[in-house]
Amino acid sequence: MTKPTFEKLSDLNVDFFESAKTSLLDPLGFSLANDVKWIKLNKNWNSLKFPVVIGGKGPPILLLHGFDSSFLEFRRIYQSLKRNFKVIIPDLLGFGFSPRCATDEYNPSKIISCLIDLLQTLQITKNLNIIGASMGGSTALKLSFEIPDSINKIILLSPAGLFGEPKSIPFPLNQIGALFLGLPQVRKSLCRQAFAFPNECVGEMEEQIASIHLDCKGWRNSLASFAKSGGFAGTHKYIQNIPIKAVCGENDRILGKKEIKKIRKIDKLNFLGLKNCGHLPHVDLPSLSSKIIEDYFLEKNS
Repeated sequence: MTKPTFEKLSDLNVDFFESAKTSLLDPLGFSLANDVKWIKLNKNWNSLKFPVVIGGKGPPILLLHGFDSSFLEFRRIYQSLKRNFKVIIPDLLGFGFSPRCATDEYNPSKIISCLIDLLQTLQITKNLNIIGASMGGSTALKLSFEIPDSINKIILLSPAGLFGEPKSIPFPLNQIGALFLGLPQVRKSLCRQAFAFPNECVGEMEEQIASIHLDCKGWRNSLASFAKSGGFAGTHKYIQNIPIKAVCGENDRILGKKEIKKIRKIDKLNFLGLKNCGHLPHVDLPSLSSKIIEDYFLEKNS
């Protein structure tokens, strides 16, 4: 594929995002989307532009979303955090609104390499705080393992993928699985499962946020490629001496009680459980989550 062809596909992605942005029902999502910058990365990524929310001033915080999600999942804590921090929220490679023509492979290694190149492009080389939600928690641990001298502290919000081994889903099961995850009723069910009290908290706005990126060109193939790679698993082995706090909802039906119990047992994770909270503390309890984040990152290391 020629460079002009890559750029044309990337422009289609940008056009789709701009159109999708205007349709957002959630005012917080719309406000967050307005702070997206399209950051051009190096030739490793065909010199394409990637969507990155950048806002606020202060110590840098990198926010990493979960599996098959987008930067929009941080809409409820963004305005609070940008008062004290420089907030950076990328769409992970192969997810959200990122250009799917950047590579032929979508796997954990490529995701980490892309994040490192992004941080270098933004000239962020030290004192970086990271928030990783769900799969973003595993991403945060692997990234910190690769660039430990750049990291100050980490917060894991209901981290997924800390245990077990990667399990590759071969063709055609990976494609079938991606098709299944694209079904409207499946999306609706998964969205509801993420909340502690879906009957009270999930409506049209939440369901739209969970699915709005599915019409990005190449969504199904990138998801299938990631599934074939085995995804993130066993990332607790990357825990180092960097200060970490793990925050989990006590009503998390996605991780489940057994997984949360294993997380609680890891002393270095400084576990904190939240009542009346599901798999997304930053969505279910945004005010409390923001305070926990601000207090932890602004507190001086002991």
